[in-house]
Amino acid sequence: MKIWLSILCISSILLSSEVEYGVGTFSLKGGFLGLTNKISTDIESFSLVDRHTNIFSNLFYSYEFTWYDSKVLRAMEYTYNDITGDINDLLPSDFPLTIPAMDYRMKGLDVNLNLGYDILHQDQDNFLGIGVLLGVSAPWIDSSQSINSVAESSAVPSFDFYLKNLNSIVDTDLITDNLNTDNLFEDSETKIMEYKLGLSLNFQKTLISNKLSIYGLASYAKQKAYIKNSYADAKFSVNGTFQQYNIGLYFTPFTQKYKLGWLTLSPRIYATLGYRYSDWELDKMTINISGLQVSSDILSPFDMKFGMETSVTYFGIGYSF
Repeated sequence: MKIWLSILCISSILLSSEVEYGVGTFSLKGGFLGLTNKISTDIESFSLVDRHTNIFSNLFYSYEFTWYDSKVLRAMEYTYNDITGDINDLLPSDFPLTIPAMDYRMKGLDVNLNLGYDILHQDQDNFLGIGVLLGVSAPWIDSSQSINSVAESSAVPSFDFYLKNLNSIVDTDLITDNLNTDNLFEDSETKIMEYKLGLSLNFQKTLISNKLSIYGLASYAKQKAYIKNSYADAKFSVNGTFQQYNIGLYFTPFTQKYKLGWLTLSPRIYATLGYRYSDWELDKMTINISGLQVSSDILSPFDMKFGMETSVTYFGIGYSF
């Protein structure tokens, strides 16, 4: 099976492929302990793509391998600091009880494979197809205390503070039994593996004969995510959804057909300019980067939906035969 899949992959790349480079915005929301607001930063993407290749008449396949690399996101830990706000009003101004600013950076690979059928098919530049989406996303997120957080007068709260001020939310005895405070908010890595299954819609339409076309791809899938955090040594799984919308312009300077007996070749080199929006949404959870070894019951008041979004404008160069 591995040999046949390797042959299929190599053959596909030899027949048709496109390389894309994109820049845009990456957003992270929820999930991490204390992160309640959406935070955004710049991101780069590098993709290997086959937008649409027909096999056996109207059957088609398409694929997209995309590597993402974001800049650093910084966020104060709003949830925790909101809880401590009233307490801080009673304390000396030079002794704030807040969690330091945290830095996040996302890197990872997103793979989507579509297998489908053209319900409308005129030629390789004019079609409308529906398909099944199979995909895997493997991002990882580095979390670290901002190097400027001390200068920003943030201080990690003491063990006594947790015992005194969280008893209104959870049972203090549970905290005592489960809390380990050797180190708080140190560097950690959160690895996520997401498996996707859903539907896709794929189209292309000529605007200027043999020169310029518009294309689009819309996908929606259910996903199952397996998450591991290195510092908390925690593993869990959650369900969620994935959706992607991709639209762009396809330009080829020339097209030509060559008949070699029973074989017909249509070599072309083309360029694309497009926009791709992707959204990974997961159910409520808490990725505990605090260093506190607490049970899920204790963390449940902090549970929030976790999500990642990318909005990328890209340029691509490709070929097909």
